[in-house]
Amino acid sequence: MITDRLDPTGLATIPGAANLTIATGTRIVHISGQTGVDAEGKVVGTTHLDQAKRALQNLQVAIEAAGATPADIAKLMIYVVDYDQAALEAIVTAAIEVFGENYPITASTLVGVATLWQPDILIEIDAVAVV
Repeated sequence: MITDRLDPTGLATIPGAANLTIATGTRIVHISGQTGVDAEGKVVGTTHLDQAKRALQNLQVAIEAAGATPADIAKLMIYVVDYDQAALEAIVTAAIEVFGENYPITASTLVGVATLWQPDILIEIDAVAVV
């Protein structure tokens, strides 16, 4: 469980994320990169918004399968093909659509990449949760 989300004095705040999270619990859950694919592995949509929404829905399914909730996420890694400001806005919009206005604030890293493991995939999100 996440006990603290901190932005210490001396560090710039990160919009939509925390500089660090402090977690205590009995289990650490590592979730592999989730992408914008359906249960059959077919890519859902061609936009960052479509794929981010599905990747976050897939992440939520994985979290729940581990007996956790999105509030238990301590760390997110987000990989984005063709990263730009619009892609970032799409990710934030998708997070609000999937998790609500009070989506979990986590320690996060966002990386622009040239390509991901499957053609037509624009976003991949992996996570660490503490339960």
